[in-house]
Amino acid sequence: MDSWRKPSRSVITKTLKESVKTGHPTGLPEKILRLFVANPPLPFLEPIPKRPPKQPYSGVGQYLDEFAAPGDPEYEPPRPEDRPPSPRKYRNPELVVQARVDAETKLEKDERLVAWKLQQNAKLLEERVARFDPNKDPLVEGDPFKTLFISRLSYEVTERRLRGEFERFGPIKHVRLVQAKDKDKPRGYAFITYESKSDMKEAYKSMDGVKIEGRRILVDVERGRTVEGWRPMRLAGGLGGDSRLPKQSKKKALAAALAAGVAPPPVDREPPRRDDYKRRRDDEERRY
Repeated sequence: MDSWRKPSRSVITKTLKESVKTGHPTGLPEKILRLFVANPPLPFLEPIPKRPPKQPYSGVGQYLDEFAAPGDPEYEPPRPEDRPPSPRKYRNPELVVQARVDAETKLEKDERLVAWKLQQNAKLLEERVARFDPNKDPLVEGDPFKTLFISRLSYEVTERRLRGEFERFGPIKHVRLVQAKDKDKPRGYAFITYESKSDMKEAYKSMDGVKIEGRRILVDVERGRTVEGWRPMRLAGGLGGDSRLPKQSKKKALAAALAAGVAPPPVDREPPRRDDYKRRRDDEERRY
């Protein structure tokens, strides 16, 4: 059923009166009718003249003789057995025709920058190793054979707390908590010198792996003045020595060795000492 109803006579009369007032058949007021007035047309502007070309255009008909025609050796691509090996390092063996690009590729640039950085770091490392001499350090004190090296310390550990933890094994002569030179901030390791060598050995056996301020410390004898040619970790030394390489470098060396068909380079590492692991475990069980 149609819901449209015919407007009443009063509504039609009212609409006609309003349309007479505004002069518009819709009967809308003047303010509303202004919204529907069209804008004036845009003014005509002369087009911008184009600049003539600096060099006149010409066809390629005069160069057709320079192109290779069917039957010429340059027209057909060379066969794989006749094609010389590409001098490029990163060529796609799946493509028959290789475009010769004399510019340096991104992969070659990355490898060149990595090699340059490694060379610069090696020079800087050599200079620092030449200047490294723990015997001439004015801050080093005491007998090196009575000194312990404590690393992996929390930055919250103080000399008083460190002395209290290690003084139970015997009288301590000197405690040095190493700090950064440019900033008043600890570096996370320290040196403790005992008055007796036996006390130092007892502390070395008992305190290795103990937690201080929530961190498990590592205790070792001082090797800078007792082992010839010893270098700290900041000079590519430490327990791993020169064989302690980053993971990415080891992966690249292994990939290059496998690609060349040779055995991978051996990595000289100190074998784990099982007696130390057993001693630490026994110490932990006895302590807790």
